[in-house]
Amino acid sequence: MAAQKPVEWVQAVITRFDEQLPVKVGLQNTHTKISTEHNKECLINISRYKFSLVISGLTNILKNVNNMRIFGDTAEKNLYLSQLIIMDTLEKCLAGQPKDSMRLDETMLVKQLLPEICHFIHTFREGNQHAAELRNSACGVLFSLSCSNFNAVFSRISTRLQELTVCSEDNVDVHDIELIQYINVDCCKLKRLLQETGFKFKTLKKPAQLSVIYNLEKAFWNWVENYPDEFTRLYQRPQADMADCAEKLFDLVDSFAESTKRKAAVWPLQIILLILCPDITQDMSRDTSDDSKDNKKLFLENLRKALTGHSGSKQLTESAAIACVKLCKASTYINWEDHSVIFLLVQSIVMDLKGLLFNPTKPFSRGTGSQSADVDLMIDCFVSCFRINPHNNQQFKVCLAPSSPPTFHFVLVNSLHRIITNSPLDWWPKIDTVYGYSGELRLMFAETLGRVVQGCSSHAPLRMTPSLTFKEKMSSLKFKEKTTDLDTRIHKYLLLALVKLIHADPKLMLHNPGKQGLEVHSSTAELITGLVQLVPLANMGDISLEAMEALLVLHQPESIELWNPDAPMETFWDISSQVLYFICKKLFGHQLINSTEILKWLREILICRNKFLLRNKDRATAGSNIAIWRQAQTKLEVCLYMFLWSPDMEAVLVSMSCFRYLCEEADIRCSAEDIPVQSLLPNYNTFMEFASVSNMMITGRSALQKRVMALLRRIELPTPGNTEAWEDTHAKWEHATKLILSHPKTKLEDGQEWINMTGFLCALGGVCLQQRNTPALATYSPPMGTLNDRKSSMVSMASCEGSPETPLSRFLDRLLSLMVCSHEKGHQIRTNVKDLVGLELSPALYPMLFNKLKNSISRFFDAQGPVPINETNTQFVEQTIAIMKNLLDNHTEGSSEHLGQASIETMMLNLVRYVRILGNMVHAIHIKTKLCQLVEVMMERRDDLSFCQEMKFRNKMVEYLTDWVMGTSNQATDDDVKCLTRDLDQASMEAVVSLLAGLPLQPEEGDGVELMEAKSQLFLKYFTLFMNLLNDCSEVEDDGQQVAGRKRGMSRRLASLRHCTVLAMSNLLNANVDSGLMHSIGLGYHKDLQTRATFMEVLTKILQQGTEFDTLAETALADRFERLVELVTMMGDQGELPIAMALASVVPCSQWDELARVLVSLFDSRHLLYQLLWNMFSKEVELADSMQTLFRGNSLASKIMTFCFKVYGATYLQKLLEPLLRGVITGAEWQMLSFEVDPTRLETGENLEENQRNLLRMTDRFFQAIISSSGEFPPQLRSVCHCLFQLVP
Repeated sequence: MAAQKPVEWVQAVITRFDEQLPVKVGLQNTHTKISTEHNKECLINISRYKFSLVISGLTNILKNVNNMRIFGDTAEKNLYLSQLIIMDTLEKCLAGQPKDSMRLDETMLVKQLLPEICHFIHTFREGNQHAAELRNSACGVLFSLSCSNFNAVFSRISTRLQELTVCSEDNVDVHDIELIQYINVDCCKLKRLLQETGFKFKTLKKPAQLSVIYNLEKAFWNWVENYPDEFTRLYQRPQADMADCAEKLFDLVDSFAESTKRKAAVWPLQIILLILCPDITQDMSRDTSDDSKDNKKLFLENLRKALTGHSGSKQLTESAAIACVKLCKASTYINWEDHSVIFLLVQSIVMDLKGLLFNPTKPFSRGTGSQSADVDLMIDCFVSCFRINPHNNQQFKVCLAPSSPPTFHFVLVNSLHRIITNSPLDWWPKIDTVYGYSGELRLMFAETLGRVVQGCSSHAPLRMTPSLTFKEKMSSLKFKEKTTDLDTRIHKYLLLALVKLIHADPKLMLHNPGKQGLEVHSSTAELITGLVQLVPLANMGDISLEAMEALLVLHQPESIELWNPDAPMETFWDISSQVLYFICKKLFGHQLINSTEILKWLREILICRNKFLLRNKDRATAGSNIAIWRQAQTKLEVCLYMFLWSPDMEAVLVSMSCFRYLCEEADIRCSAEDIPVQSLLPNYNTFMEFASVSNMMITGRSALQKRVMALLRRIELPTPGNTEAWEDTHAKWEHATKLILSHPKTKLEDGQEWINMTGFLCALGGVCLQQRNTPALATYSPPMGTLNDRKSSMVSMASCEGSPETPLSRFLDRLLSLMVCSHEKGHQIRTNVKDLVGLELSPALYPMLFNKLKNSISRFFDAQGPVPINETNTQFVEQTIAIMKNLLDNHTEGSSEHLGQASIETMMLNLVRYVRILGNMVHAIHIKTKLCQLVEVMMERRDDLSFCQEMKFRNKMVEYLTDWVMGTSNQATDDDVKCLTRDLDQASMEAVVSLLAGLPLQPEEGDGVELMEAKSQLFLKYFTLFMNLLNDCSEVEDDGQQVAGRKRGMSRRLASLRHCTVLAMSNLLNANVDSGLMHSIGLGYHKDLQTRATFMEVLTKILQQGTEFDTLAETALADRFERLVELVTMMGDQGELPIAMALASVVPCSQWDELARVLVSLFDSRHLLYQLLWNMFSKEVELADSMQTLFRGNSLASKIMTFCFKVYGATYLQKLLEPLLRGVITGAEWQMLSFEVDPTRLETGENLEENQRNLLRMTDRFFQAIISSSGEFPPQLRSVCHCLFQLVP
């Protein structure tokens, strides 16, 4: 499109630029700012090839925006931002064009743009922030415009001058004359201006003449500062035409200066015009000038006289000071090697000038409205004097003196800043000349910082406007306010200037000649700590931003080397860690207005730190093993974790990217020490994943948070950082929860933050479990029942319940209470809790959650009488079902390991019991359907779950769920209700199918009926139900064929239901052939064809499943278990245990505890424990690398040994030690004795030797008791010890 239709394409870009302006779309966010910048860059690039199109389009946009009517502060701000964006784009487009090379059509476009730009310059409103910034931007556009099209701008100025020559009005409009000071002028253009104004000066009215005088001086400095080489060449090769123009204008303004007031107005320009005449000044110095130059000599004499105060006029003295500063400043642009006579003029006045401007006892001042101009004048003088003679330190001493006014300090600091940042000429001295004053400057910084901090603590903070300079602020101060308030404000401006100075050249403040290492360290620490204090003070505007920039420069590798050259690494670790510690601590609260910007800055600090460490990687760890480094590392980790739940997407992504630099630092440190990186960052791999995700394209805030929570669940190892982050977030979450519940009108942003915090706590909560105390050992009881029944016997229930005193337990309790929240936003809160707990909870918290849910639902059945059916309880049950289904359905990484650590049987049975009595209302049917779906999912995850009595539990569930089949489907009259009941039938049968798979029927005990008879009756009950359901499906299908318009959806439901029923019958018969075949075999000969077909289908399925008809007997289960035990304990000819050792090789390490329990129990029951121990211990010894690692690792042999001592040694230890300990605690003979043998801890009156004898006597008593109990030592443990003795050399 761009190649075929360039005009349309450019217009489309311009239209897009227009549509995305703040005045059209509203206040900008990060995304729209980036988009606007892209549009600007695109237009700037296009303007190089299609200048007319772009300038025309931008001009029209600017006109339309200027003509818009706006209402309100927000709309005004958006208008101002839009105008700034447009003019910034215009300036850069114009700056890209060659000078004076425009075509005619382009010149016409520029002439259309010029009035719009002049509008902003002319309509400036004093004191208005927006107007000031717009004027500065418009001046920038005009400057660029004059570079490429000077004639158009000059024509406007010339035309206005011509109009003013014939104007008879006293109040004339001089706005267009003011354009002179903003345009780009070189030597030729300056001559044109001097000629034009010289021709018309006499005929102008006085206001116009004064405006010309003022603006020509500004134009001269525009020339000198933008084209210093041209000015330098002027003194090397004087230009007669320039001098002629300047001399003529000098004579004109000299004749204009009839009064003292007029002289004061024209002297600054006259000195400039004289500077433009190097030959004349040369002649005057040699006294060879003719009489026509007498007015120049008289001017210089009057200037010197006024400067020394002998003119009798304060106005002339002030004007002389200004003119002499201009002379000094201009002389610095002339090379000293040229030996110009102008230097003699400077030397003749410079001492008097400095005495006038830098007099602490009588500060120079032109009145209350001129503070800004006075400060500028003093800065120009200071910088010029330094460039003329850098070794003359008179003005330094005056400005550095503590007794000098704050203005002198400010002038000094800003002068140094200008010397650093503005040095385009080779002969100008560099800032290193004044490095010797670094100590005084640091002292000034410390004192100013102290005054500002003290002032801020007792006064309202000053909101500093970025667009206003110190001078503008000084001129706007109200001097009626208290002196202390004024001092605080002045010191704030001085502090800002000092921070800017540090930013410009950190070496100036880090220079410490002749000082020892500790002094240098202390001095640098004080400087950097002072800057760090300013970073969080967002209400101080520029100071905070500049402090961040200064600290960033100070953290550059070359600057860090200067912190303490004697011990750079030690100083780096100490000071930089203090910076991190302080900033991260401030960021915790998320209360800082610019917290995201500070976090970005912190990322840059981390990058600089790593650059420095890489530069010094061989000694990177020198001095790093200090407490403040560990504290800073922890705080940084906490800070990054806590930003992960920020509602600001940008803050989250920045935080994630910072993890990369934590890992980089750990890599550098560990490579230097040759240790694994996980020893410093246990969760290194997850941190790297965080960093990689931060570079990916994430669509939306919710998607980003889901990714964050998925990574948080992978964090397995607790550290001080993640534990503290969880606890701090939990405290904030509790506060936010109370706020939301007590204030229904809470903003959506706050609600999003609460949601993010909830997800964060759920996902990271698993690491907090490992911080808790290890629970006491439970009393061992021999395992009974089948393998699945015993699956959870080794699980410590104490670890699942959760102590109510722990924050983690309180958090889960609070979540459960929010599941039934009746708040105005209750539905939203309940939905969020359900989704977050069900989908984002750390798998390590599953056992604790299961037990809390179980306990909560069990309370419904604790009280005597009927179960309390109410809306709250029903809501809790429904939420529990949804959460459990999400947990089991969502195969979260690591979930399989933790699902089986707590049994869910009781909870599931209670859920079914409660739902059973809800009735047959529509809502109740929905809940029943969801519960059936939960049961089906539960059976899909059967291998991951633990059941105490699985067969009994599944039989009970089948009994309950089959009651819902055909419960209401036949009574329903409404089609919608009938569909719901059929859905319940379907869900019930799908759940029953999964429950019946491999399930031997177990009748209720105590019925007084023989077991096989009871099983037979139970089989018949279910089989009959399923047959009735099949018949019902067939009847409904037959009815459906006769009723016109029957929905096809019902037919599909019935087909699926019939399929499930056949599967249920197959599973039932497959697992219970012994008791069910006699009831089902007759169906094969039933007179009804469809019944016979159904039986054949069932029979086919059970044959496909491989049912064994010849192994069924009453003792089948017991026989199978006995054969399994024999197989596991099978021993070879040489005493080897092939099956047990094979199990040890294939079972994952996460299940070794369970395997150890099973193997020890089985082999001990067969009196083969010694053989098991010998085989396992032999393997351990064979694989051991060294004696030091033997039985110390996480191996099956060590777990078997631990289990043996735990099971067989508990009773022995209790019987042996309990009487001894009770005697020591309660026995009278031991009560008055002391056993302290540390001399430093002896109390008054105690004897060390006596205490030693007491301790020996007690120790001997315990020792003798242990020795004498050898006969009671358990035989199993004797086997353990004997094996170890024989196998370990």
